[in-house]
Amino acid sequence: MKNILTTLTLLFTLVVCNAQTNLEMANDAFAAKEYTTALDYFQKVLKKPEKKTDLADVNFKVAECYRYNGKFDDAVTYYNQAKAAGYSNPVYLFHQGNIYLKQGKYEDAQKKFESFLAAQPNDKDATRLLNNCKFAINTALDPWFYTYKNEKDLNTLYNDYAAAQLKFLLVFTSSRLEEKGEKIYSFDGQGFSDLYQTAYFKEDKTWSKAKKIEAISAEKNDGVLAYCEKTKTVYYTRCNDGKTKDNFCRIYEANYDDATNIFGIPKPISLSFTQKSDMEQPAVSTDGNKLYFASRMEGGQGGSDIWVTCRSGDSWSEPVNAGSIINTEFDEMFPVMHDSALCYSSEGFTGYGGLDLFSSAYVNGAWSKPQNLKTPFNSSADDFFVSFNADGKSGYFSSNRTGGAGGDDIYSFFLTPVNLVVKGRVTDVDNSSPLAGATVVLTTADGKTDTTTTNANGEYSFNLDADKDYKINVLNPGYFGDSKKLTTQGEKFSKEFSKANGNNYDFSIKRIPKTEIKIDNIYYDLDSFVLREESKPSLDKLVKILEDTPDAYVQINSHTDERGKLEYNTKLSENRAKSVVDYLVSKGINPAHLTSKGFGFSSPVIKGAKTEEEHQQNRRTAFQVIQNP
Repeated sequence: MKNILTTLTLLFTLVVCNAQTNLEMANDAFAAKEYTTALDYFQKVLKKPEKKTDLADVNFKVAECYRYNGKFDDAVTYYNQAKAAGYSNPVYLFHQGNIYLKQGKYEDAQKKFESFLAAQPNDKDATRLLNNCKFAINTALDPWFYTYKNEKDLNTLYNDYAAAQLKFLLVFTSSRLEEKGEKIYSFDGQGFSDLYQTAYFKEDKTWSKAKKIEAISAEKNDGVLAYCEKTKTVYYTRCNDGKTKDNFCRIYEANYDDATNIFGIPKPISLSFTQKSDMEQPAVSTDGNKLYFASRMEGGQGGSDIWVTCRSGDSWSEPVNAGSIINTEFDEMFPVMHDSALCYSSEGFTGYGGLDLFSSAYVNGAWSKPQNLKTPFNSSADDFFVSFNADGKSGYFSSNRTGGAGGDDIYSFFLTPVNLVVKGRVTDVDNSSPLAGATVVLTTADGKTDTTTTNANGEYSFNLDADKDYKINVLNPGYFGDSKKLTTQGEKFSKEFSKANGNNYDFSIKRIPKTEIKIDNIYYDLDSFVLREESKPSLDKLVKILEDTPDAYVQINSHTDERGKLEYNTKLSENRAKSVVDYLVSKGINPAHLTSKGFGFSSPVIKGAKTEEEHQQNRRTAFQVIQNP
């Protein structure tokens, strides 16, 4: 009995000594990256903390568990609690900033990164992300050229991405689980990715049920398809094939009959070199002679880079890195060729956060500086794989931004239609009454015209084309005409040209009087009928009136003061009137519609003028409509 009791006491002592506390089990799970398990134990520790418990460290690790599980708001809360408990490592500021960045809270993120950099100056990652915040804030109000939407009928709770047009079909990659018992990829808990196809019915505006492309799918990860129409060949990535010792992701190819939608037997592309790293996400040039892909192979700029290999006989040449213009020390992925441009995703260039979509053109043997595609293509989340339809104005991109169905989602986009219209009103200048039935003519720079008449309120409108120059003329019997110029050059968004929107195309026109109308500021040298230069601006205004009233017949009248001989003044006034007609004709006014007459001093404004001011009023040039349009 004594021996039995001794043995039981020893066992009890060993169990007690070896039992782990909640904190120890939490830390072990945290170290093993089992964050869900660790979180449960950490929460138990926080409910009943011991005096020696480092609450700052526990709260920080709880925040980390929430961050890794994607529960960002909870993570921010516990980072703050860690700080309140005395946590001193500024890394929590970096993580909070990154969370705010992913959430699109750019101002909040900026403050956190600035605080972190105050404690850790020149940190590369924080500097890059701070620049992303500033870029996003400065471009947040930029207008969108494109309209986009989540293709909910294509997306699932799983990852759905890399959609591209294949003739009349849409092909995309998905890790969806469609049947019970399907194998699950242990890395992310989703199904193995496969290529799917669907078709869009325009009349019903619906997608057909997506079907797996069995001919090029395997019980492994297949995805991201590229098609070369010239060679009738598709290229895609296959990973974890289990048939090779190295187990690298490889690029496969298969023939494709676009008439029957039949795929040939897939096989790995033939390489003239030994593959030593993953090669994935292929993009093919129009002529089929170049393959672009993403890889972390040696010799790159850092992280995942874009590489290119060229067709050499029946195989592909040693890959060449696309270079430092395209690649950074961070990740570049998902290349797509669009005409001569390379579209791809990068987290190394300044953007909105996460992976952003960029485009670079190949010009004169070199890549241009990559341009951020901005919103709506890019967001604070990961945005990648943009493909364009044949029209070049619509297509698809992939993103895990908030508001999606779950995981990566497929989004469609199209160039937003630009609706341009001009609206105006025609009134009488003297009483502001609307002029109904007035003729309004819209003329393009190449001479094409469109005509309308004003309604009872004097209103008119025209639809306009983009990138055109126009002239709008208003004509009404018994009135002087008027005109205004309008251009839609560079207008990328819908716009109404109207007074209400700061673009006044209203017209107030004047009834043609029976009496003559003085032309101000007409000057001649003494005893001369040669027009002085300062007279021409006033005559140019008359030119416009006559251009806008093309059916009017006008007489130019010239008058002198009462000083001098009658015969001399009459001749001088006739020559002065004729000089005005000559100027108008030189500006394109129809000479058949112009006459001139010199009145000398026979029709003074002030008879018996005595002062120089009165004489000046008598010396005048005027015009008179002698036949109304």
